[in-house]
Amino acid sequence: MIYDFQAASTGFGKKFSGPGPQASQAFFMFKRVISTFSLLVAAARVVTAAAAPVADKPVLPPDLFYEFKAVPAAENAILDWRRAAAAEVPLNDHQKQVMAFCWTPAAREPGPDELDSLQAWLKRNHEALALFAASLAKRQAQWPERNPQNAQPELIALSLMIHARLFAADQMAEHNQFAAAAGSLEESLKLAQTGVEGDPAVVNYLVACRARTLTQDAILRLASRQSVPVSLLEGLLNQLPGLAAETNMYDHVLRMEFTRDYYESLDLKQLAERWERITGTNATILSYYYPEDLQRAFRVLMDPSLVALHPKPFDASAEIELDIRRFRIYRTNSLNPWTGRNNEVELEREESRTNLAQAIAPLMELVKDDPLPLNRPAVQKARAAYLAIENPVGRILDTSILGFVASDLKVCQVRTEREATRAVLALLIFEKRKGHLPAALSDLVREKILDAVPGDPFRGEPLHYSREKRKLWSVSDNGEDDHGESGQSRWFEKDAVWPIPEIK
Repeated sequence: MIYDFQAASTGFGKKFSGPGPQASQAFFMFKRVISTFSLLVAAARVVTAAAAPVADKPVLPPDLFYEFKAVPAAENAILDWRRAAAAEVPLNDHQKQVMAFCWTPAAREPGPDELDSLQAWLKRNHEALALFAASLAKRQAQWPERNPQNAQPELIALSLMIHARLFAADQMAEHNQFAAAAGSLEESLKLAQTGVEGDPAVVNYLVACRARTLTQDAILRLASRQSVPVSLLEGLLNQLPGLAAETNMYDHVLRMEFTRDYYESLDLKQLAERWERITGTNATILSYYYPEDLQRAFRVLMDPSLVALHPKPFDASAEIELDIRRFRIYRTNSLNPWTGRNNEVELEREESRTNLAQAIAPLMELVKDDPLPLNRPAVQKARAAYLAIENPVGRILDTSILGFVASDLKVCQVRTEREATRAVLALLIFEKRKGHLPAALSDLVREKILDAVPGDPFRGEPLHYSREKRKLWSVSDNGEDDHGESGQSRWFEKDAVWPIPEIK
């Protein structure tokens, strides 16, 4: 996949050991990144027609089949994003850090010189922003690039242009142009939602969700301004997308990912050629997204010389059968309360990891001192041990922590973010009306600001709220109430916390 994961997706998932927290957050949610997005096996992907049987493959089940229907180019909003990408001027690293003040309550406010720099950057992106905004007039949207080996500039454009729009809206508010600021934020919500609904693969879905999250946080910053009319905030509250749509969209994404992950064959010759070109670069990077004790094993089991020896290194039929069941579990989990979540997939993967480590122990002992890729003597030495391993490629891919395995976690997170944003916005509206925060979230219903007490999808109970701490929080996926204590980031350990900004 040719796109900047770090710039576009920072903030997804949980941290794990690897090349760094930003990269780990960016990659955590992709179950089939290697097979779907990496150069290693991208050539092997084919999309089948309907649910017709394929030789030696299970029939693609109708409930997981995705039928692609192209949107005419003239009606496709996301093609405008591609045009915007061609005209955009990127942010430098310092500007990226500074601009976070627009949606991060704890970020420091920029100094005059930094604001001038951001304003100048905004002006240079006038053409790109105009093209991006023009997409609002289109009635349909579809991510245009289906080949993961090709560039997808529209992904970068969505991330960068949303950043620019949020800064522009903040500057409007700074100059008391509150209606314009609220209107701009409402449009940004629609733009992000366009990406969520634009026939997305999982990567498109995650990038668009991130854009929507930033916009929601920017709305809360606007709401904390003393002079913003309550009527504008009530309008924004009504524009927040509904929660039920998220589960339906996730089902759509699951079906699309499954269909695109339905393989006809694995071309070992191409695999070997690609491996030789990227050894020491992409291959090394990809190995980081495995448990530490399997990082070298990944490179050994995928060594082209060994792969070429094996009569059946990848059991595609077995992989598909496994994925059919797992994808159905992910979907069921997304429909049910988190407290009733089926964790069979995680348990299976842990068992698979343990069994694989035992199966490859003789091979790894033989080549423990050999450099990679393996030379001819090392390959001959390892030959028998490698051939004794059943489905080595499929099994090592299955131990990756790149996973769709926890993608239902992301669905629960974005639903929680929506509930929390709605709750904090309602709390600020209450405070503006009454001069103080309510004693309990139920007061928001009593005052008819909300129809129901905001719930925590991770617990099946109301979100936690403290007027004294000026905090709202979810117990997150561990289900334990840490009394509003957060980890290093919103979704890292402990509670997921939303500070209620001071009105000023």
